[in-house]
Amino acid sequence: MADQVAVRVTAFIPEAWIEFMRTSAVKILYKGNNRGFKYDTLNDLEAFKLCSHINVNFSNKTITHYPGVGPTVERTVDIKTGEVLRPDISGQASNDGVKCISKSFISNYAEIKLRAAVNIPTFNPSPDIDWEYTIRVYSDGKVSVTGTHDSYPAHEIWKKVDSSAPVSLHQYDPRTAGETVYTGLIKFNKKVDVVNK
Repeated sequence: MADQVAVRVTAFIPEAWIEFMRTSAVKILYKGNNRGFKYDTLNDLEAFKLCSHINVNFSNKTITHYPGVGPTVERTVDIKTGEVLRPDISGQASNDGVKCISKSFISNYAEIKLRAAVNIPTFNPSPDIDWEYTIRVYSDGKVSVTGTHDSYPAHEIWKKVDSSAPVSLHQYDPRTAGETVYTGLIKFNKKVDVVNK
């Protein structure tokens, strides 16, 4: 039987910078997280845009949710020269949009329902980064996840059982799916169905 199982859900931008908008003269860039898939992002706000970290303790029968939202940095660049035209604008959205809707122990598993909807704080209104998941964490360390996330940015789900190495449960890279911030952020259509992994 597992004592503690951590489940980590994040959304992140793989690139260093992405173009969000352009006119004939300027383009608006947003700072990404400049990384691939990885579990160890817990105390690094620069490594994600959104995060839900769940810790299930079967010995104490506790379920703890730690929400996180990374910072936003906006940059305006002259298209012809590449010159940065003004100081970067920084913003920080609230963690309130990253929610644990319910959590409970049922027989030999814990069930957690997560929902996230957070927009770009420096550009309002803007589409949200979204997810909705139902997660079951079993006392033997197996995890099932069902739900949906949007088609942009990248999304990942990991588990870590006691002191063992983290295990990837779900990885989605918008670049391999042909999605961009323009096409993917408005689509809430990527299904997740992980069974007893």
